[in-house]
Amino acid sequence: NNKVSLVLSPKSLIDKNSNLDFLILSGISNIKTISCNENGYYQIYQSDRYGFNNPDEEWKNEKVKYLLLGDSFVQGSCVNRPNDIASSLRNLTKKTSINLGYSGNGPLFQLATLREYMPKNVENIIWFYYEENDLIDLSKEMKNSILLKYLNNNKFSQNLKENQNKIDKYLASNINKNLDTINS
Repeated sequence: NNKVSLVLSPKSLIDKNSNLDFLILSGISNIKTISCNENGYYQIYQSDRYGFNNPDEEWKNEKVKYLLLGDSFVQGSCVNRPNDIASSLRNLTKKTSINLGYSGNGPLFQLATLREYMPKNVENIIWFYYEENDLIDLSKEMKNSILLKYLNNNKFSQNLKENQNKIDKYLASNINKNLDTINS
């Protein structure tokens, strides 16, 4: 169904991205997205213009009070809005809160995501470090040449905001290929 997507961790695409000239850091944009089921229901959310778990109107605000970075906890894996961290901040403070978290993203993926998607006029960046796996993720991420460019060059960017259509097409194709393999 081209109106529904599954969460596909950018980390899982590192090896598959070898034929791409860019590294994907988010999901498919503006689509109903289905994720995990740890609580007896599937997490379902409408992704924003860049494939993150936000109401798209959050991007229209001139000032962003909170910008969240992290992995599945920040993405809100396995819980629906308004029970994820960013929605809770929005509800408690009545301020703009943008969630740039994505499942499986370690520190270098998070740095790259910050560089690519951070809007202007951010007041507070909240980085969620998860001791259980972030250092393991970092050791794997240090082997990726594109991620290392973000670490070694403060001006490096893939201009992913301008390539969202390309990202959407690649991810949709990848998900469909995986589903075809499962159904075979």
